[in-house]
Amino acid sequence: MFKWKGKNMAKESSNSASSEKKADGNLIGNAEGNGLNFMGVQARESGGSGDAVGVDKIRDLLFGNQMQDYDRRFSKLEERVLQRFKDVESEAKRNLDMYETNAKKQVDSLAGQLRNEKDSRADADKEIDRNLREQNQALEKQVRALSDQLSALERDVADRINRNDHSLREEIKQKNEGVQMLIEKMFADLSNVKTDRNLLAGLFVEVAKCLNQDPVGSKSNSDRSWKAS
Repeated sequence: MFKWKGKNMAKESSNSASSEKKADGNLIGNAEGNGLNFMGVQARESGGSGDAVGVDKIRDLLFGNQMQDYDRRFSKLEERVLQRFKDVESEAKRNLDMYETNAKKQVDSLAGQLRNEKDSRADADKEIDRNLREQNQALEKQVRALSDQLSALERDVADRINRNDHSLREEIKQKNEGVQMLIEKMFADLSNVKTDRNLLAGLFVEVAKCLNQDPVGSKSNSDRSWKAS
C-alpha cells in the first residue's frame, strides 16, 4: 500500500513538474520576447543608449518575475510534498495501529482458545479420574463380596466335613461296639456250649464278614450323608 501511494506521489510530482516546466518554458519565452521588445523600444527611444542599462537590470527585467514565480511554485510544491508525506505517515501510522490492534485481538483470541482447551482437558481428566475411582470402588466391592462368599463357603464346607466326620466316627464306634458285643457273645456261647471245629470256623467266617462289611457300610453311609447335606 505504501509503495502504491509512493508511486502515485511520484507520478503526481512528475506530472506537476512537467506541467510546471512547460508553463515555465512558455513564461520564459514570453518574457524573453517581451524583454527583447522592451530593450528594442528602449534602444530606439534612447537612440543607442543600451550601454546605460546594466546587466543586473536586464537580468531582473528578463528573469525577475519568473524567479519569483519559480520560488512561489517550488514553495507550493514543497508544501504539497510535505503534506503528502504527512498524509503517508498518518496513513502508515493508522495502518500500523490497525495491524497492532488486529494482532492483539488474534493473540487474545488464541490465548482464550488455549485457556478454554486447557480447562476442557482439565475437566476431562477430572471426569476420567472420577470414573476410574468409581470403577475401582465397584471392583473392590465385588472382590470383598466374592471373598465373603468364599469364606462362607469354606466355613460351610468345614462344618459339613466336621459333621460328617463326627457322624462317621459315631457310626464306626457303634459298629465296633456291636462287633465287640458279638465277639463276647460268641466267646460266651463257646464257653457254655461244646462245638466242633466246623461250627467255630463258621462263626469266625461270620465275624470276618461283619468286619469286612462295616467299613464299606460306613463309607456308603458317609457318602449318603454328604450328598444329603
